[in-house]
Amino acid sequence: MKQGFVGTLMAALLPVLALAQQPASPPAAQPTATAGPVIEIVEKIKDFGTVPKGEKIKAVFQVRNTGKAPLEISQVRPTCGCTVANFDRTIAAGGTGKVEAEVDTTGFAGPISKAVLVFSNDPAAPQVNLVIKADVRSFIDVVPRPLISFVNVLQGEAATEKLKLVATDDAEWKIETVDAGGGPYKVTFRPLAENERVPDRKGSQWELVVTVPADAKEGILNQSLKVKTTSPKATEVTIRIAGNVRAPVQVVPNEVNFGTVTSDALIGQNVLVINNRRGTEMQISEAKLDNPSFSAEVIPLQAGQRYQVAVTMKAGAPKGAQKATLKIATSDPTRKVITVPVQALVQ
Repeated sequence: MKQGFVGTLMAALLPVLALAQQPASPPAAQPTATAGPVIEIVEKIKDFGTVPKGEKIKAVFQVRNTGKAPLEISQVRPTCGCTVANFDRTIAAGGTGKVEAEVDTTGFAGPISKAVLVFSNDPAAPQVNLVIKADVRSFIDVVPRPLISFVNVLQGEAATEKLKLVATDDAEWKIETVDAGGGPYKVTFRPLAENERVPDRKGSQWELVVTVPADAKEGILNQSLKVKTTSPKATEVTIRIAGNVRAPVQVVPNEVNFGTVTSDALIGQNVLVINNRRGTEMQISEAKLDNPSFSAEVIPLQAGQRYQVAVTMKAGAPKGAQKATLKIATSDPTRKVITVPVQALVQ
């Protein structure tokens, strides 16, 4: 019995003794620092909290290169509503650079989140996303909206639109000045009387009156008013203006161009349409050209309102550039003579 127990014990210990006699395994290799560039952004999200509408948010992101080779930033691409002012293209190993971005909050309201995509030669992170966050708040509302439309304003007739500027946080402020943005506008402003105010709104309320004067030039209206206030939270309010000023008598098109023509061929006609403003009558007494190579005919389409003027170029006109001035005599006191340039190149 004793010998059997000893034999069994030795059989169990032999594997353990053999394992103990084997040489010890070498320790696991420790990871080494990368030999390439490594991009690290100190703060990927910049949250500016509540900001006044119209404020330009300027975010500066700190970029570190914790690798062993130069970090090359090939491109920084902003999303809609954000612009990149500047960024460091090369950051040495162990060095620090920056990416500067800006968001103009004029066109936003409420919470916004704008991304900036950074592309570099870091093989592990070739693209890094940065985020600019804010809650854009309008401390001055424009009622009904920050846009004035002057559609088809006639020369000789003034047009006026009114808006209200209303505090959203019960604050008291004043309008100091209004910059018309180079437009032809006359602008006045005043605080609203109690019976004129927007109901259930406290704080300052002002009326803004914008007029396109009767002597405004013909053309497109596309400016922005900059309203300066004493409010520390809304020092400037932007109001867009859109529309156009047109002549009481319209000529479409505003020139006649026959292009390149052959002198010995029948050229044909180019047609103008003259439209009078509603509510008045206009007569066309004659249409003359100062070049005998051209002739004109007036055709009434709607008495007192609409006319067609057909300009014909005669065959056999001298070769070269032919130019003329078409003068159309009308009974309209605001546009007694309509002048239209005429041209052709004769071969």
